[in-house]
Amino acid sequence: MAMGKLKHPGPGFLPFGLACLLIALSLALIISQWKKGDAEASFWPEGTWHRPLLGVGAFILYAFLIEYAGFLITTFIFLVLWLGVIEKINWFRIMAVSVAVTVVLYLIFGYFLEVPLPAGFLA
Repeated sequence: MAMGKLKHPGPGFLPFGLACLLIALSLALIISQWKKGDAEASFWPEGTWHRPLLGVGAFILYAFLIEYAGFLITTFIFLVLWLGVIEKINWFRIMAVSVAVTVVLYLIFGYFLEVPLPAGFLA
């Protein structure tokens, strides 16, 4: 994506700017925590280290499957796995939220903004 110029930004300007801001804020947080010098504090409390790893794995799986299975199926499965395995809420809520979020995202991006979403094997 082209960055463009400051007066005429290209499509890569916003992602690049947000990435720079995220890096700066992350470094500020790391430095502030490091200066506190709390050696007893753990990055992840005991027993919660698996949740971020499951989240990263779910996003990687989503990225690989979206082209093959399509946006609707992959998004629904991703949300069911996220809410069921990582958040561990009841199944009625999992299904209701997964269907609602998938439909709302499809309506916003596929219908109103007319973004071409991967159809996968449904095409």
